[in-house]
Amino acid sequence: MQSDSAMANRGVSVVVPTFNRGHYIEECLDSLLAQTLRAEEIIVVDDGSQDDTAERLKRYRQEIRYMRKENGGKPSALNLAMNHVRGRYVWIFDDDDVALPDAIERRIAVMDRRPELGFVYSGHYLGQDDEGGKIKREKLYQLPEVPEAEIFLSLMKGCYFTLPSMLVRTSAYRNAGPFDETLVSSEDYDMMLRLAHGFQGTALAAPTFIVRQHAGQRGPRNQRYSERERQTVFRHFDQIVGRKIRMTVPLGDYLSPRRADVGPPQIEREALLSRMVVMASKGAIDEMLQDLRDAVERSPRLGGLSTTERALCAAAAHTGYAEDAIAAAWPNFLATVKALATRSAGRQVGRALARGFFTLAKSYPGSLKTRSERLWRALSVWRVALVRA
Repeated sequence: MQSDSAMANRGVSVVVPTFNRGHYIEECLDSLLAQTLRAEEIIVVDDGSQDDTAERLKRYRQEIRYMRKENGGKPSALNLAMNHVRGRYVWIFDDDDVALPDAIERRIAVMDRRPELGFVYSGHYLGQDDEGGKIKREKLYQLPEVPEAEIFLSLMKGCYFTLPSMLVRTSAYRNAGPFDETLVSSEDYDMMLRLAHGFQGTALAAPTFIVRQHAGQRGPRNQRYSERERQTVFRHFDQIVGRKIRMTVPLGDYLSPRRADVGPPQIEREALLSRMVVMASKGAIDEMLQDLRDAVERSPRLGGLSTTERALCAAAAHTGYAEDAIAAAWPNFLATVKALATRSAGRQVGRALARGFFTLAKSYPGSLKTRSERLWRALSVWRVALVRA
């Protein structure tokens, strides 16, 4: 391998944290070593694996930088690696996924051509194990079309790409700070939000890797969870991330385009409703309802809700984890809507929320029982939104 000085400020550092994935790690590394544009270094951090990971990695020792540590979870493994990266760019890659051959070449071409960018991200394929345990490429995950100026706002509402899809300037990671080691899950999402908040990014529509879908265990040794439990775990930690956003992101950054000044009442109300959607998407219902109350209470002298504001209220019923979280807090949610309906803006908010539940009932998949419950919620919200003082 090249010396530290020869490699400094050149090329791509690929970081692969791993824990008990010996049966997948070789296919992952083989795909990284077969790139049309080779990485300057591949750092594999073994987070205290108890399987045959270390033995399988012996044959790669001349081609990777191997680090082993006591098990502490993915964020701690990534922080260890990030203290040692030597490339100009960083690609953090999952140990059970497989890179397409030109993944580095196509993304680094974008970054080299546009020095103002902090990162580029891509789509991916979904994959499953074949009979021999090798990955079998299946359908394409197509990225939604999001203007560059709206990447951060869209990402706050939902994680529509992944950390492994990003090629990031090392300087951007250094600026964003370390991974949050208190997060068992959503640590990737937390970092992605920090990067998107601080740096400009762009999308590469073509896929660059295959995400392996499997039922294996996840998380650190003392907090393992199954694929079946994944959404429950994600929702819990996304709430934590959502509350971090609320504490650290200025209100004007919930608007598109971002605004430093939200002093005008109309602007402040729209920003509050936009943040309400973000909080709803994280299942942070207490924070969602507080933003909703603040938006209504700050607008007695304003006119009716704009088209954008009505759309935001409707979206709050069906974005991210909102539906399940609202259902779990239904009496409090309905009581809040009823209390706000004593004001004109509150009635408009209630009707817009009801339309969001109607959209859920009509357009989203679900059993007859689920659709009926959504319709019942829509009618309940519509009814209380008609109350007058």
